[in-house]
Order: sequence, then structure tokens, then C-alpha cells
Amino acid sequence: MEGTARARAVRPLVARRTPRSRSRLVSRCSLGSKERQMKDANFPLDMEGRTFHLGSRKGEVSNRILSVGDAARAQLLSQFLKPFPNGDPVFNMVSSRGFSVTTGVVGDSDTTVSIVTTLMGLPNMDFVVREARAVVDGPMAVVRLGTCGALQPGTLGKILVPAEGCVLVHRNPDAFIDSEGEGLSPYLISRPVLPHPTLCDNLVSELQNTLPAGLDGLRCGINCTTDSFYSSQGRTSNAFDDRNENLVQQVMEEIPNAVSFEMETFQLLHLASCSKGTIAAAACAIGLAERANNEFMSPKQLVEMEEAAGKAAIDALVGFDLSKTEL
Repeated sequence: MEGTARARAVRPLVARRTPRSRSRLVSRCSLGSKERQMKDANFPLDMEGRTFHLGSRKGEVSNRILSVGDAARAQLLSQFLKPFPNGDPVFNMVSSRGFSVTTGVVGDSDTTVSIVTTLMGLPNMDFVVREARAVVDGPMAVVRLGTCGALQPGTLGKILVPAEGCVLVHRNPDAFIDSEGEGLSPYLISRPVLPHPTLCDNLVSELQNTLPAGLDGLRCGINCTTDSFYSSQGRTSNAFDDRNENLVQQVMEEIPNAVSFEMETFQLLHLASCSKGTIAAAACAIGLAERANNEFMSPKQLVEMEEAAGKAAIDALVGFDLSKTEL
């Protein structure tokens, strides 16, 4: 898509009180319905300097970002953001692509945090990190709070932290070409990329202090980001030739300390490692489903863990010294 993109006009609505935060006033605006003239095909921006997918411009995104997968989680965690000291309400924006940005002040400090809805998958995380970097001046810290498949027995409902790194497990299309793919592995596993050690330590410490079970509610190890919720995570199907019946076993044999399957963290940590020392990144995820015994958390348990882990992630961001992003 070149030249124009669909967007609704930026239109602040009347500030209103929200049920969970009572005294907070939230200014909502959206991008969607009108034509936005884009410029610069290399890195598209509209005439207001807004990015193509995230839809944000300078001044709307904080240097400290909490990345979450869905809008409901972002709304839940917005209770921890307050209006700005000058009286401006908490800022909220939703782009035509479904990304949202909520920016406000944390606690009694003047430190700001943005909660960004990243949606699912490697490309969406790529959009968020690159386009946030384009509209934020100075060093950045990003923490992802997601959900995941728990790979180790007894970790359903625990917070799984890739303190030891994150690998990418992805489908190898060449292996599926009839004769030419013979002997090739249908799935490839990358070398691990590491989180920022100080930010990750902050996150683990805050989780330990915030979670009801403390340290028992945590498990650290290696996360496996995948390019599919289905094939690359070993979910079998008669409808497709996926050749993944033994994939989970293969992953666990090659990476005995693998704790989780999800779809975004590798891209966050990889881009941070390639940011020339300007982005520190770490992540954690709630073990929503345990693959070994095929069990799921209850919706009530999930919300409780989202709230506790979200508070810990925000506090970890606030406590991180942005001058220490470069290793």
C-alpha cells in the first residue's frame, strides 16, 4: 500500500472516569477512517509525523514501554497509570491496525510508562519496536508481558522468565519441497538471544515481591518464540503436512531448560540487541496452558496473574536507569 492509508481522524473524546481507576481521566483518540497522506516509502510517516502501523508520533510514547498482547490486558493494566502533573489526562490512542498506546505517570513519581498493545507474532512486534524507536528520543526500556505455553511440568499459572535467553523455532519451507527438501529438517532452532541483564534482574526481583507465591510463582529458563501458534509449537493437524509430531520432544532434547512457547519475545530481544545500545529489553509470560498435561488456567486466575505481573513489570521499568541501556 503506497501513497495513502486509511485512518480515522485524531479526535480526543470528552474525558471520562473509568470504573477501575476512579479518579483517572482518560483522553481517547483514534486513527482510522479518513485518508492519511503518507510520505517516504522507506519509512512511511503521515503529514503529522505518525507511523504507518502503530500510528503514533513524537510525544505520545514513553521511553519506558510495557508490551502486552491484547487490548483487554492493556486496559486492565492502565489502572496503574495516573494523569500527568500538569493536569493532562492519561493518553490513549488506537490505530487502524489495532495497536494501542496508553501513556501516563506511575505512582507519585514523574516517571512515565506507555502500555502498548503489540498483538501477536513476530511482524507485529517488529512494527512496534521499530516504530516506537522512530518517535522516541533517547534510550528506551521495553518489557513484554505475554501468555505462553508452559513446557515444564508443574509450571501452569507460573510466570516464566527467559532470563537465560530466547530462541526462534521456525518452519523451514525448503524441507517441504518434494525431492529438493529430502533430508532437510522441517523446523530450525536459532541460537539464543539474551535479555538486558539489569532490566531482567529488576523484573525478576519485582515479580518475586509482587506475586502471591513469591519466588515459587516464577520459573526462569529459555523461551522459544515460534512463527506459528500451530505447526511450530508442535500442534498436530490432519489438514496439513506439518511434520511436527516430534517437535516438542526435539525442542526439549536440544534445550532441556526451555520453559515456554510463545510468538513475540525473540523479535523484541533481537531488535534490542541490534539497536546500537539504545534499547534494553526483557520479558516474562504467564503459563496459560501446560503442554505436558493439556491443561489451561481459569479466566479468573489469568486476570489475577496479569494484574500482579503487570504491576511488577511496570515497577521494573520505573526502577531501571535508562543511562544503562548500553551493555
